[in-house]
Amino acid sequence: MKKLFVFFAAATLCMDAQECAVPNTPARFNPECRSFDGFVNLIVWTAREAGADFWAEELTLTTSSSTNNLLEIDFGWDPGFRVGVGYGMNRDGWDTQAYYTWFHTRGKDSISSLPGTIHSSFVGNFYVSNPNGLGLSGPSYQSASIDWNIHYNMFDWELGRSFWVSQALALRPFMGIKGGWINQSMDSTWENPSFSGSQFVNPQTFHKGRENVKNNFWGIGPSIGMNTKWNLFASRCQMFHLLADFSGALMWGHWTFHDSYHNDIDQHIFIGMQNINSGATAIRGFLGFGWEMVLSDYRMAAKLGYESQFWLDQLQYYSFVRGRLSNVLTLQGGTLEFSFDF
Repeated sequence: MKKLFVFFAAATLCMDAQECAVPNTPARFNPECRSFDGFVNLIVWTAREAGADFWAEELTLTTSSSTNNLLEIDFGWDPGFRVGVGYGMNRDGWDTQAYYTWFHTRGKDSISSLPGTIHSSFVGNFYVSNPNGLGLSGPSYQSASIDWNIHYNMFDWELGRSFWVSQALALRPFMGIKGGWINQSMDSTWENPSFSGSQFVNPQTFHKGRENVKNNFWGIGPSIGMNTKWNLFASRCQMFHLLADFSGALMWGHWTFHDSYHNDIDQHIFIGMQNINSGATAIRGFLGFGWEMVLSDYRMAAKLGYESQFWLDQLQYYSFVRGRLSNVLTLQGGTLEFSFDF
C-alpha cells in the first residue's frame, strides 16, 4: 500500500482538494522505484496529399467552350496500430519509451468518358510514340483508373520526465529519435488511346497501357515534444484528465523514385529520376481525454482523441503537369490507447 499512497499523493488523487502536489515533483506512476509499462493503440486515420488531387484530367472541347475536370483520389478511412513499451527509472522520475506505428491506406479512382478526352499527369505517358518529347502531351484516352497505396512504418524512441507544475497540470517534455519509411505506389491503367498532333512518331494501335510510379522515403533524425495533462476529476483510485501532446522531428531523408510504362503491344518506357537526399520535417499533435485506475501496485489507463501528423515535402516524384513536386502528406483521425503499468 505504500506505493499506492505515494502515487496518489504525487498525482493529487485525494478526497480533499486542499491536498495537492508540490510543483515539479514527479508525476509518473511509482516514481520512487523502477517500473515497466506496455501500451497498444488502435488508430483510424485518413490521408490527404497534394498531388493525389490531379492524377488525370478530363478535357472536353466544343465549338464554343471547353471543360476541364481534374480527377482527385479519396483515400477514405483505414485502421492501423501502434505498440510500445516503456521503462520508468528511479532517478528523479525519468522514463523512456519505444514504440512502432503501422498504417496502410489505399485510394482508388476511375473515369470513362468520350474518346480522346482523358489525359495523364504522369511522365511515362508523355513519351508513348513520342520519343523526342515534342508536343504538349502524350496520347489521350477514353477511360482510366488508378490504385494509390501509402505504407507508413515509423519507429520512435523518447526520453522524458513527467512532473507537476500546479495542482492539476502535469508536463512531460521529452527528446528522442524518429526513424522509418513511407512508401507510396501509384498504379494506373489507360485504355483506348487516341493520337493527335505532329509529335507522334508512327503511333501504333494498342488497347491498354499501364504506368507504375513509386515515391519511396526513409529517414531518421532527432525529435522533441511535450505531453500535457490537466486533471478534470480525481478520486482515491481513479483520475480523468484532458490531454494535449505536441512533437516535431527534423530528419535526414532519402527519396527514391520509379516510373515505368508498358502496354499490350510490348512498348516499354522507363523514366530515370535521381534520388534525393534532403531534410524531412514531421509535426504531430494529439488532443483527447484520458482515464487512469490504480489497483495495488498496478495502473491501468486509456485515452481517446484526435491525432494529426504533417509530413512536409513528402511527395517529390516528377509530374508531367507540375514538374518536381514538393507536397505535404497529412495523416489524421482517431486514436484509442490502452496501457498497463507495473
